[in-house]
Amino acid sequence: MRIGIDACTWANRRGYGRFTRMLVSTMIAEYPEHQFVLVLDSHTAAEGEFPKGAQLKVVETNVQPTQAASADGARSPADLWKLSRAVSRLRFDAFVFPTSYSFYPLFCKTPTVVVFHDAIAEQHPKLIFPGLRSRLFWKLKNWLALRRANRLVTVSEDARAHLAAVFRRPASAIQVISEGPDPCFQPLDVTQSGPPILEKYGLPTDVPLILYVGGISPHKNLQGLLGALARIERSAWHLVLVGDYAKDSFFGCYDEVLSLSRSLGLVSRVTFTGYVPDANLVILYNLATMLVLPSFGEGFGLPVIEAMACGLPVAASNRNSLPEIIGEAGLLFDPLSHAEVGGAIERLLNDESLRSELRNKGRERAKLFSWTTGARKLVSILEEAATGADTP
Repeated sequence: MRIGIDACTWANRRGYGRFTRMLVSTMIAEYPEHQFVLVLDSHTAAEGEFPKGAQLKVVETNVQPTQAASADGARSPADLWKLSRAVSRLRFDAFVFPTSYSFYPLFCKTPTVVVFHDAIAEQHPKLIFPGLRSRLFWKLKNWLALRRANRLVTVSEDARAHLAAVFRRPASAIQVISEGPDPCFQPLDVTQSGPPILEKYGLPTDVPLILYVGGISPHKNLQGLLGALARIERSAWHLVLVGDYAKDSFFGCYDEVLSLSRSLGLVSRVTFTGYVPDANLVILYNLATMLVLPSFGEGFGLPVIEAMACGLPVAASNRNSLPEIIGEAGLLFDPLSHAEVGGAIERLLNDESLRSELRNKGRERAKLFSWTTGARKLVSILEEAATGADTP
């Protein structure tokens, strides 16, 4: 089977970029009998490293599509036409958009699968798209994607339920493929590798590290996390915020978080690392005392699985997919309650036996999630779509 893949988000540093890279790389490794063609813009092609066995169709574009992934209207119609025309000419048996963020209209009859990662933009529109123009573009793109897709896919049962409500489709019309940890995330002896990483990012060596990994965006609730930490300022801790805070098409709040840390008197206890490559991130996961994910919503929550795979205890929001992913292997809290967030953090700071229990449970829980399972499910969905199934 000849499978086309939108790879315009290949170089993206957010979760859907990793989703694209890991899922596609695994599909190529698992199914050598199929032909996989990555359709991508010239900017992404120049930045990315691609798996052996992948064929590339590079389209010359003026703008890198992933820089406008949130449909803020910056994408060039001419560029979208070039990408769409390339797909039409390549005559695939099936085509997949690994994320709806980079969807563009197709004017061919190729069976198409679209992955919608969550309904957070619909649940928290002002946090994701504060501008009306961006919100309207997002709605238009989703409408076009829904009309075009022969198969709808998401990444958790919770996301499926919310998307079904938003799209007014039966939940059975949306299939779920799970994400997983990159194999690089595992327990490590950081006796030698740890000190250079602490020095590189300017982190203390004598206090517990509270790690956050993700976007610096309003729906991630970092202001709430700081408010909770202010309640336990007498405890020994240092907050490490790992995430790319360069301006992209998502509405960011780096300045607001930094300002709040100053007003709360916590600025000396908070470090913004910016983007951290995996080789360093796995060491941070092994150095930290806990991962905290206080989001108002997640479609899946990859940092949770990555942390658990490394044996790092997790405390996370009880919203959306996170209880589904964490199960009994971590602590859950109401992200709107500073008392609950702070209480969960204090429990992990002060209770070594609890940390040990969650380390063991987390490692076992992480084994239930794999990119191989997700890749096999997606190929099965693509094969079904290629038989000529109607749009759900």
